[in-house]
Amino acid sequence: MPYKAKKPCPSPGCRELTNGGYCEAHKRASNAEYEKNARDKNATRHYHNARWDRLRQMQLGREPLCCSCKERGRLTTATHVDHIVEIADGGAVYDIDNLQSLCKPCHSSKTLRVRHARRGSSREAATADEGEREYRF
Repeated sequence: MPYKAKKPCPSPGCRELTNGGYCEAHKRASNAEYEKNARDKNATRHYHNARWDRLRQMQLGREPLCCSCKERGRLTTATHVDHIVEIADGGAVYDIDNLQSLCKPCHSSKTLRVRHARRGSSREAATADEGEREYRF
């Protein structure tokens, strides 16, 4: 079976061909840049402990199906545990009543809507209030 055509490394000026993403020479620099600038260490520190792992498993056991999909009449296995009220907006970190089970697409779209609403993007904020956006994958 033939392989997909290789693509150039996205690093400016690099002509190395890769199977996807950065070449070996730029992969480490790209990851370091992401870790340094894109991730907020304080916002994610509470996810890396046994207390969160137990609470996450408890929530997925309590609600094994995606809440958002269930409201739309679809049955989808939940893989993510989401804070209903975001921690950045004052939501409780370890309160099980502030958690909901979501599938990956629903979690990603909800997080995107909340972040856009927080930044003041009017189109996304209106959609976040309506909660009517449908994503198909």
